[in-house]
Amino acid sequence: MNYGVILASGKGTRIKDNIDLPKQFRLINDKPVIIYTILNFLKTKRFDIIYIAVSKEYLDYTNKLILEYFGEIPNIKVICGGKERIDSITNCINSIIKDNGCREEDVIVIHDAVRPFVTEKILNDSIDSAREHNAVVCAMPVADTLLCSTNGEQVESIPNRSFYYKGQAPDSFKLKVFLDLLNNLTEDQKNKLTGTSQVCTMNNYPIYMIEGDEINFKITTKSDFALAEAVVKGINEDEVIKNNTR
Repeated sequence: MNYGVILASGKGTRIKDNIDLPKQFRLINDKPVIIYTILNFLKTKRFDIIYIAVSKEYLDYTNKLILEYFGEIPNIKVICGGKERIDSITNCINSIIKDNGCREEDVIVIHDAVRPFVTEKILNDSIDSAREHNAVVCAMPVADTLLCSTNGEQVESIPNRSFYYKGQAPDSFKLKVFLDLLNNLTEDQKNKLTGTSQVCTMNNYPIYMIEGDEINFKITTKSDFALAEAVVKGINEDEVIKNNTR
């Protein structure tokens, strides 16, 4: 089975404005960010079930959005997320196992709701590579010059950027492999997790890379929303919905 996991429990506190709504539910061209993300998962047509983790106060709201834009879709399940990223992932995995068990070849693809333009190629490559390598992260080469500074004021070194990549999402795994790696971590290590792929690095487990895409950017700031608006203007959303919810 292939499971999609969309993490949508964040509060979006890095955007400083007066809008009291998490980023994933704000509108881009009159549609919520999360709807674009779900659309791209549906477009791939390879996910048996898509789990969406949201904060408790947005459970009903998310279900209403899905019903509004997609109607009754049996392979989408909205569950309650957790306080931290790893908590939301764990809740999704627990729901997967409760609903379907855990098989050796099951794959889980973990994505951020606020990366709404993830491509079909990225999602397909994530599934295929996870089946081959067990653990995969989406990444792009760093294009800018890197400056190293421990005090934030003076440049101490300029690393060779050819060795560095910027991580995107999704992170994809054989489900059983991910569970084993997660269960092998101490509570202190779990508390220090900031990214999904750290489950591998903390276990000294190899994680492979697939090629990302600049359009697969994370909406974090006001300027990101402006960029997202520009991207969406080139998309016929109504036709996408029609083609992917039949």
